[in-house]
Amino acid sequence: MKTIRFSLLASMAISGILLSSSAVATETSPETPSASEIVETSREKQFPEDSVSDLTMVLINKRGHERVRKLQTKRKNYGDGEAKSVAYFLSPADVKGTAFLVWEHADKANDVFIYLPALKKIRRIASEQKHQSFMGSDFSYADMENEDVDDADHRILSEEELDGKLCWMIESVPKADSDSEYGKLTSWVCKADFIPYKVEFYDKKGRLFKVMKVLRTGPVGDEILPLHFSMENVQKNHKTEISLDKMELDQEISDEEFTHRAIQR
Repeated sequence: MKTIRFSLLASMAISGILLSSSAVATETSPETPSASEIVETSREKQFPEDSVSDLTMVLINKRGHERVRKLQTKRKNYGDGEAKSVAYFLSPADVKGTAFLVWEHADKANDVFIYLPALKKIRRIASEQKHQSFMGSDFSYADMENEDVDDADHRILSEEELDGKLCWMIESVPKADSDSEYGKLTSWVCKADFIPYKVEFYDKKGRLFKVMKVLRTGPVGDEILPLHFSMENVQKNHKTEISLDKMELDQEISDEEFTHRAIQR
């Protein structure tokens, strides 16, 4: 069973963001889309197809100290729930050459690999390791995947304003047989552009765990996409910010880019 996520990085990332035929809406008009339709459209804002992106990741600890990392990501959609993505760390020197490769599958768990240049070795990320921090950030390995999200029940809780934007407030609860690290997610999805401007992640004990916020949006081609967002671990008082420096859509990307051989170069 695949992990529920509502992230934006792979969003771009990060990577999140959710389908279920059991979704229900409360106090909505006949024209209001269902919760599953809302989150399905919202996902498209986070995982643009056939794209190449340059990103800046900033890790901020509780003292305000910052560590800056540069990445490039590539993503290719093959249809029918199949896709591949790769992220290369470009700087600083201690992480340069590290690569993260995901093969997304429609009918089985995703294959996830990380290449560590210091060891000159590719390591498969096992399912029990996917809840660990991704390269010291506040995203887990699971957050970095765009997974099949039929493993949760979703419902519209209400409609409310968030920073002047009228949003659907949607609750997503992983099903009992899901291996999600989260107990539930609460998302604020803008009615105008379907971007999830805020997502609260709760742990299995019902405590607030992480908060994701979209800080800035802007045009990318014909789309309005998140350009700057953050993930804060409120339990550890640590935050990760990601900025989109450049994105090219509708790119022709060779299949060779998503192989073990390619990420070791």
